[in-house]
Amino acid sequence: MAATAGFSSNGPVPWTLSDTEVNNLYRDLELGTVLTLFYSKKSQRPERRTFQVKLETRQIIWTRGTDKIEGEIDIREIKEIRMGQKSRDFERYVEDSTARPDQAHCFVILYGTEFRLKALSLAVSCIFFFSFVELRWLRKQFYAVDRNREDRISCKDLKSMLCQVNYRVPNMRFLREKLPDGELRNGDVSYSHFAQLYRSLMFDAQKSVSHVYLLIERPEQKISLEDFQNFLIEHQKELWATDNNKVQEFMFLYLKDPLREIEQPYFHQDELLTYLFSKENTIWDSQLDQVRPEDMNNPLSHYWISSSHNTYLTGDQFSSESSLEAYARCLRMGCRCIELDCWDGPDGMPVIYHGHTLTTKIKFNDVLSTIKEHAFVTSDYPIILSIEDHCSIVQQRNMATYFKKVFGEMLLTKAVDISADGLPSPNQLKRKILIKHKKLAEGSAYEEVSSSTPYSENDISNSIKNGILYLEDPINHVSSPSFQ
Repeated sequence: MAATAGFSSNGPVPWTLSDTEVNNLYRDLELGTVLTLFYSKKSQRPERRTFQVKLETRQIIWTRGTDKIEGEIDIREIKEIRMGQKSRDFERYVEDSTARPDQAHCFVILYGTEFRLKALSLAVSCIFFFSFVELRWLRKQFYAVDRNREDRISCKDLKSMLCQVNYRVPNMRFLREKLPDGELRNGDVSYSHFAQLYRSLMFDAQKSVSHVYLLIERPEQKISLEDFQNFLIEHQKELWATDNNKVQEFMFLYLKDPLREIEQPYFHQDELLTYLFSKENTIWDSQLDQVRPEDMNNPLSHYWISSSHNTYLTGDQFSSESSLEAYARCLRMGCRCIELDCWDGPDGMPVIYHGHTLTTKIKFNDVLSTIKEHAFVTSDYPIILSIEDHCSIVQQRNMATYFKKVFGEMLLTKAVDISADGLPSPNQLKRKILIKHKKLAEGSAYEEVSSSTPYSENDISNSIKNGILYLEDPINHVSSPSFQ
């Protein structure tokens, strides 16, 4: 069953779709719909494409015509879907009234396996939503090789594919010993035998889990309701598992297979192993997922705070790209303390990057605007900006001015409770932005730091004999020495 939610005067009310409605939803997703795709390249205008969800492989594909697949996304790689025109792809066409879509009909799919995500910018003629189910990963891997959909691949392709799914095959003889004789008559392997082989190999690799091995090393290769219940009680120490009905219901919900909803459900060996590494077997108590407001009245120093170091970086600390999207993602993932490395920049305003490295620079003002937009999307509890300040006093003053200008009333500028002995609580600081920064002693003398580089290597005439690499900064177009 697929669950969704409606609204009444008392707030959200859960309901479930009927089997017919679920089947209709699946059918509509597979038939597809026409969307307008906004490209990242300036030379490409927005174009209409047919988007479909392939339930068998759990992929989203888009096509130009009936046959030609232009692109595809693995559903498991989708990290977030943002409503509105939240990407630069839309900004390229703001002046073009013919290509300007309704804000409410736009959304961005953020996906990928790296920290820096890819964006797919789309617009629809009406508001709709996707309902995705779990990826059938093996089928997708098989189809990646079996492009002609013949349901057969060669042993050579199989050997290469197993390497891609984290299993190194020593030689072809090893495969021949593992595969049924009938599969090798024409040198090809069907999907069913590939899936069976893969599960067998993965299962063999997990036999070090002794008590699990005892459960599944049996002729019928099935784990009954009673076996699973005993495992939960004796090895997992799950107190709820003493109730036979709860164990049965849990197995039904985990399997999500109407044909297996029988009085005595069972697991296959690979299903049990999958369960062991699934989120359903997490040690974390899901009842603690939701923060209780009554627990948030202690001083701020009494809490573990989800924090980020070098928040702006998308990769390593030497040569990776600094990105506004890194700040947006951290905040939307629930991070409450983020870092800003500030250095003197052009036009009197700082830039943010990892100093004395090849990392790229982003503008301080743009970072503040991004923080303001995403700060309280996930949580209303306070944001702490940890400032690593390398700026001159002049630019520090400009920073302070822009903090107030951009954040306004959200910026905490005075004590919440003057009479309090400790720090204010998260509840007292809801939707507030705090600045963590080293403060100059009152009345202390200071010297304004020059933004120019004092060492003689800055003279470009020395670059030939000393071997200094000069790189042009993309923001202020000033060449500076770079040392590797």
